Amino acid sequence: MARISFAGFKDPARRPRYIVWAIVAVVVIVAVMIPVLGITSSYWFCSQGCHKVQDDTITAYQHSPHNQVSCMACHMPANANPVIFLIHKAEALGELYTTVTNQYELPLNGESEVALTMKMTQCTQCHDESKRIVTPAAGLKIDHNAHNEKGVTCTICHNRTAHVEDFDFVLKDPKTKEPNHAHEDFMEMTACFRCHSQDAAADKKPTGECAACHTPEFQLKPASHLEPGFFPKGHGVLGAEEESRTLLVSKVSWLNGAAEGEAGAQAGGEESKSGETLGESLPKVESINECSTCHQKKFCIDCHGGVPMPHGPDFKDKHGELGKQVPKSCAKCHGSGGEGCDSCHHGSSIGYQYNPKLEWRRQHPTAVGQVGAAGCLESCHNPTFCSNCHVNGGVPPK
Repeated sequence: MARISFAGFKDPARRPRYIVWAIVAVVVIVAVMIPVLGITSSYWFCSQGCHKVQDDTITAYQHSPHNQVSCMACHMPANANPVIFLIHKAEALGELYTTVTNQYELPLNGESEVALTMKMTQCTQCHDESKRIVTPAAGLKIDHNAHNEKGVTCTICHNRTAHVEDFDFVLKDPKTKEPNHAHEDFMEMTACFRCHSQDAAADKKPTGECAACHTPEFQLKPASHLEPGFFPKGHGVLGAEEESRTLLVSKVSWLNGAAEGEAGAQAGGEESKSGETLGESLPKVESINECSTCHQKKFCIDCHGGVPMPHGPDFKDKHGELGKQVPKSCAKCHGSGGEGCDSCHHGSSIGYQYNPKLEWRRQHPTAVGQVGAAGCLESCHNPTFCSNCHVNGGVPPK
């Protein structure tokens, strides 16, 4: 292997020439590197070069109030020295490779990792935090100072302020071919409940009381609650869907090894005990049950007369007895009289489309003709049940 020789610098005759060429080499490197570093730090290069194949991200940036702020202002550490600047550039080469070779994933920064780990100095280099006391939006009164004291950095809440996704996406993931999709917006109320809680017994968690963040004139009911048919039956359907969704998220998180940690608001500063930043220690927004941001489970149980809500895994074995004890509670969702029981026991459970407008006595011949009597006799009725009416002419037992 050839070795760099410094013999020329030791030779008095050749030393001046070596010094001159060394200076020329340094000048050439500097003359090339300065423009290169400047060009690769420009918005043009980020949008047309590095992230050209990720146009949705660029469009989101253009739709934001920060579209006149350079990319480097947020994506480079504030007050970075030349060494950090060069290290950042070297790290970015790996991202450029995955972009050029179509090995990137969409959406870019899918879990909002940048927002969750970004330090407050990225924002305060432009914004004066001392003047951001109360949120100016109508109906809100968010105390920024209280959040600052708990180490809640700006982008833990304002994660989409520099990339507003209010348009139709055009890209697909190069690997999965799935359409690109929006990020979770941490300004939605479900994101607030990564830290806040309606549970008064929750130790050290910020309150979830409406008046803590909303002014009296704010419309507290979400749009879904104002839709026709929301109550009584509609709310149960939506509640069940939300419970199923969050349960699925929890299972996926568990399979991926992502434990549901305590809300990061319990931490006293920007770093948690585990070494994670405060943002990283928060539960995912997707894991928050939207209904629970206003209602505790006790609220549902009290309204439903003590019946577990949502129904637990052992409810099937107990529901008959509960139905006898609190029939009015069951009727709130399943209908009064025999409708609630019939729609399942004389409908879906035997594979028959029950008609709630027609009493079961007049329907059951049609049901037996369509699906047979085997399911009825196996599940609920003994072989003599039918003969009580059809043979003896009596009244069928309940």
